[in-house]
Amino acid sequence: MRKSIQAGVIAVAGLAAFGSFQASADEVLTIGVVSALEGPGSEWGRGVDGGTRIAAKEINEAGGLTVNGTTYQIRVRSYDDGYAAARAVAAVTRLIEQDRVNFVLGPLGSGAALAVKPMYEEHGILALVNSYTPETLADNPQYTYRVLPTTAEYVGPIVGWINENHPDIQRVAIISPNDQTGWDSQKSQVATYEEFGYDIVGTELFERATRNFQPFVTRIMAQQPDLIELDTTPPGTAGLIIRQAREMGYQGMFSKIGGPGVPEIVDAAGKEFAEGTVVYVAADTENPKYAEMEEAYAEIYPPPMNAFNVFFYDAAHMLFEAMQRAGTVEDVEAVRAELLAMAPYEGMQGTLVWGGEELYGNNNQLQTPTFVGLIQDGKEVIVDRIAVE
Repeated sequence: MRKSIQAGVIAVAGLAAFGSFQASADEVLTIGVVSALEGPGSEWGRGVDGGTRIAAKEINEAGGLTVNGTTYQIRVRSYDDGYAAARAVAAVTRLIEQDRVNFVLGPLGSGAALAVKPMYEEHGILALVNSYTPETLADNPQYTYRVLPTTAEYVGPIVGWINENHPDIQRVAIISPNDQTGWDSQKSQVATYEEFGYDIVGTELFERATRNFQPFVTRIMAQQPDLIELDTTPPGTAGLIIRQAREMGYQGMFSKIGGPGVPEIVDAAGKEFAEGTVVYVAADTENPKYAEMEEAYAEIYPPPMNAFNVFFYDAAHMLFEAMQRAGTVEDVEAVRAELLAMAPYEGMQGTLVWGGEELYGNNNQLQTPTFVGLIQDGKEVIVDRIAVE
């Protein structure tokens, strides 16, 4: 098992190096990113890369990462997995065998994460991933940690908010992507809505490339739901579903408890059609720091910035601080121990803690506050904040 590899000095592939490199640095530390950078799901996938790069840029511009007397400039080596397991495996293989990295952020999708998890575990690569499936944390992984809350973490608080604030809603239909992420998330959604006493009148799964949702909406509307839950549907696609459903005469509510992205929803649905949609909010967009991150993100990718950036921004800063505390960028075991010991950690979202024992049998899940939002006048408005218990 490869536990320690010399940090590589390498140029960024496919993307310009992000952050100014200063001659005063003693070494260069390369970390890896694997995520969906183009195509469906890239609204979220670019958050893995963008958040990591923004954190690295801040450290580089402050003079670098000083670990045990050596100062490192941070470089980010990024690969696009296209939300596909096979491409994620190829990317991680390259990061391990060619780029010689110890630390990877990503991938984003559940199928991709499950495909590369054995590689992380076999080679001793400390990985900070997304992925909504509970299988990501099954079998007590030693090197795989999830840094985003999943539907299992925040669906209960948000459905509870709906139940309290919209007592007239009785019948719910759920539409989700037809992949590992959608299957697992929809299962969690169904169980939670039923736990609160709702009648699940329809469930639908769609391929991510789908653009005509009239057949799905027709079946759903025949069941007369009061609420259509859009689950982990990418935000642009969720907006498209809302638009088509409204144009077909649906008058009920929408909720999207599965990944942020109000600007993309509104762009696709239109402000009028998106009005009143209940959304999961990943971070407080009114925080002045969020505006700073948006400016930095615009130097990497076209705006708008998705709030997923915040999770990987926090995760990257936690990783870098863990290296400083451990006094090494090579001893993965020491860095891992410090990463776990530093929580509770004050991040962009608020207080972050490691947890998940009850759900996953380990504490490899980073838990964050839950923000409940509404789309009002084309904007995201936070209506409740639920702290980690």
